Amino acid sequence: MKQKKNRYMIGLEETRSKIALIAGILVFSLTILSIIMMVDTYSRTSEHPLHYFTVLSNFMSAVGAAFMIPYAAEGIHKKRFVLPRWIVQFQYAGATCVAITMVTALLIIWPTQGNKAVTGSNFWLHIVTPFLTVVLFQCVETGISFTRRDNIIAMIPYWIYMTVYYIMVRIIGKANGGWSDFYMTMAFIPAWASIILMLILGYAVSRALRYIQNKRAKQYWKEISALWKDDLDDMEVLIEVFGLGRSIGRKCSGTELDVPLDIFRLISKRYNIPLEKLINAYTKGALDSFEEAQNRIKNRKKDTKAKGIANPSDRSETAQPESLAGSETEQNEKS
Repeated sequence: MKQKKNRYMIGLEETRSKIALIAGILVFSLTILSIIMMVDTYSRTSEHPLHYFTVLSNFMSAVGAAFMIPYAAEGIHKKRFVLPRWIVQFQYAGATCVAITMVTALLIIWPTQGNKAVTGSNFWLHIVTPFLTVVLFQCVETGISFTRRDNIIAMIPYWIYMTVYYIMVRIIGKANGGWSDFYMTMAFIPAWASIILMLILGYAVSRALRYIQNKRAKQYWKEISALWKDDLDDMEVLIEVFGLGRSIGRKCSGTELDVPLDIFRLISKRYNIPLEKLINAYTKGALDSFEEAQNRIKNRKKDTKAKGIANPSDRSETAQPESLAGSETEQNEKS
């Protein structure tokens, strides 16, 4: 049976890094352009563009995409894409907010306010960029699972906006310098019913994203595990891990080394090999390869320097007869 694996047993997902880089740039660029379009449209109305959850949620998703771009570029070089946990949580919150925007636009705003909810700049900020953000989030963060605590944290920006909206619309009111009920959340049902409806809607969206993400994470690690043969002995595994380290060491900066602990933990559990042994083999391979790369650079510099010293003397030796010949010719002409 043909084994599905790359050069080494552990794939470092260079393709995933490229997808994250391209998608991150795309989401960031489209979102910012769409926000500029909407700001230009709504600047001529009585409401400030930053009053709208649509603008704020999309801006948050754009910032999350921007945070990811340098790590994706780094992942292409290292062949392993790893984001800090706080960025992952920020993107989860951003994806939740824009998903709520999209669902609210389709289920509430469109039926009550007509086609303007899904045309013009609203089409981009209500449909296109939220959809791209959710797809980016689900496709890139494939190996990370979320807990109930993560679910609650992701809802905080939405809850803050709900609170501010209620205060500015219901308590202060437009006549006293507050906001108008531009989302018409209290136009057809009582305020308390609207709040309950929006809380349920927001939690349902966030919970659905968490459910899909956790299912994908489970499938991701299952596929990773399926790449490994069951009949490998300890030495074969360590050789593969050592080779992996050599592959990474050639591109190591010399100041830091990324160690895929999540994958090593799975290998340790599957083959009953101490995690310390795997890390040591990986580190040894990386250091050996890094030292070899540094030695090659030093040798090239020495060769270049040696050639630079040798070339001037060669040129002077070949040039000397010409000058002598020239002086002899001049003397003959004078005579």
